[in-house]
Amino acid sequence: MHAQLLRKLFLMALPICLATGCDSGSETGSESDSGNETGNNGDCVENEEISGSISEDTTWSCNKVLADIVTVDEGVTLTVDPGVTVLGKSGSALVVKRGGKLIADGTADAPIVFTSSQPEGSRARGDWGGIVLLGEATNNLPNSEGQPEGLEGSYVYGGSDDSSSCGTLRYARVEFAGYELTTDNELNGITFYSCGTGTTVEYVQVHMGADDGLEMFGGTFDAHHIVVTGALDDSLDMDQGYRGNLQHIFVQQDPTIGNYAFEISNQGADLNATPRTYPRIANATLIGAGGDNSTKSAGILLKEGAAGEFYNIVYTNFYRAAVELTHGATETQATDSNITFDNSLFFNNALASDADLFATDPESTFDLQGFVEGFTNMFDVDPMLGSTAWGSPNILPDPASPALSAAAPPSGFEASPYIGAAHDVSWIDGWTTFAPN
Repeated sequence: MHAQLLRKLFLMALPICLATGCDSGSETGSESDSGNETGNNGDCVENEEISGSISEDTTWSCNKVLADIVTVDEGVTLTVDPGVTVLGKSGSALVVKRGGKLIADGTADAPIVFTSSQPEGSRARGDWGGIVLLGEATNNLPNSEGQPEGLEGSYVYGGSDDSSSCGTLRYARVEFAGYELTTDNELNGITFYSCGTGTTVEYVQVHMGADDGLEMFGGTFDAHHIVVTGALDDSLDMDQGYRGNLQHIFVQQDPTIGNYAFEISNQGADLNATPRTYPRIANATLIGAGGDNSTKSAGILLKEGAAGEFYNIVYTNFYRAAVELTHGATETQATDSNITFDNSLFFNNALASDADLFATDPESTFDLQGFVEGFTNMFDVDPMLGSTAWGSPNILPDPASPALSAAAPPSGFEASPYIGAAHDVSWIDGWTTFAPN
């Protein structure tokens, strides 16, 4: 009787074992030499320290710690599951080599967070390095190849495949990054080196970085719903032939520090290098540092022969110019109709006593103010945003705001006939952070 009962219980449990896996005394997953998780949730080692190279496809389904510069090798995919937090120690960074991929595909309810290993409340800019993605798309360097700033060894970016992918970043935050590798050479929050159109970048925040928020060295990918808050230097920096559409962008500068919201360059060594840097940006809300100790806070800088199109943008609270244009090669792009500023609103800028709303090289005779005023824009008009307070922004305009009426941007963008990053739904709520440390 007893034997028959045991057999019956075993057979009843068998389907559960087949569906979920039964403990046979050994783990069902495997780990590489660097301790990287490759199994399922049951194999995950919480807050495991990761170092060295990731040489096989790997999934992190629980929190991890970057101990140093962790490299995802060529042809390898690192997947980070929704809700996972990756903590970076001092001197650490996550670098994905050319031909590798990072899949960090979170959700609004379970964003993926890359942040400092310091305790909450004790974090600061530069606590760790950030994320570096090396792609295979074109740039305007000789032979379309280069070596990323500050990284030594076999790190190369660029190529000829504009449709290639560096992976996916969706509902992901990068915080307190920008570690200085060498003197005056910090990593950014996220650096995209020649990432192609197969790259997905949406609902991404970079917060409190020690250099730029996002920087693009060449490449062709698009991005939307981007938040950059508290960048020490530029919020978005684009150069070396970056060409992509960016839409629904929110930038807020720290009241004590910050440079340009957008810095857009072609190439310092060859101002007419091709492919020329040419971003197209629509529906952005750019909030500057205001009037206190903000000697470098400014809106958009185009330089070194860059071009671009800018539609439906709110420029407000910049200490210096809202728009700055330098170098004769950039002026030529404007006169050749390769630069556009349209359907935008300018309010409470050039707060410094010696600042102009529009700035050029001191020796230039180019009429930048007349150029911008030649498009359909609004000046000295309050966008009536919910709040521009540092740490508690509200990017939704009042129902009576003039920002709620504007022409839709041209083809290639979502139809959004309003000025600014949002109009009736605050898409920044829930998955972002504005904590100072």
